[in-house]
Amino acid sequence: MAEPRDLRPAADAIASIVEGVPADSLTHPTPSTEYLVGDLLEHVDGLSVGLQAAARKQPVPESELRDGDADLLRPDWRERIPVQLADLARAWGPPSAWQGETVEGGVPLLASAAGMFVLDELVVHGWELARATGQPFDAPEDDVLALIDFLSSLPPMPEGEGLFAPRVPISETAPPMDRLLGLTGRDPSWLGAARER
Repeated sequence: MAEPRDLRPAADAIASIVEGVPADSLTHPTPSTEYLVGDLLEHVDGLSVGLQAAARKQPVPESELRDGDADLLRPDWRERIPVQLADLARAWGPPSAWQGETVEGGVPLLASAAGMFVLDELVVHGWELARATGQPFDAPEDDVLALIDFLSSLPPMPEGEGLFAPRVPISETAPPMDRLLGLTGRDPSWLGAARER
């Protein structure tokens, strides 16, 4: 079981990235091949509301069961998503949010594991948005190390059935963020917008 963690630093980090996304970058690629920037923003929009329900042991509203579609991204995303991310971190603030069981993504699981998956969403999607839009991103290192420990402890899943894309082999001596990205199927060397700067 994971210990309760303060999700505010990770939520603040991705909120800052959302606020800095250039309006003309919504059709740019991201490190996740299935998402363009606009799709990823819409995914973060949905999870920033939907995963509050998991903290409260409530069903996720049907309207928030979205998997990332830029066509559904409402025009006020730049102002609204950071507020929702702050609310998400607050929802996971009480120790009770991390106790017992909950449902996340339609799957029953320990609330402590659900909280770590929320942290993973914040950190990894923050990096993806930053890399896709040419912004710097500094995730709290203690969050990154905690996620490495958590994800490494999960049983291996058959290919195609896991939570993430197949792992990218990363040296054990690589920086912690690179190792986390490899665990979640991201290539830390993906440059995107940064290549053009």
